[in-house]
Amino acid sequence: MSKKTQYQPLGGNRDEPSDAQEVIYAKEFKQADIAGGYRKPKVNEAKKENPNI
Repeated sequence: MSKKTQYQPLGGNRDEPSDAQEVIYAKEFKQADIAGGYRKPKVNEAKKENPNI
């Protein structure tokens, strides 16, 4: 039985991540920022400027 895999084309340069990898990296960096306490002050500042966020 073969495993179903999704083809993810790479960009022109093989060093560039695919779109799916970029989404995963963005989520990981966001989690790391939250864990490190870097995100909270910026979120609070953005909510002061626009409370509808």
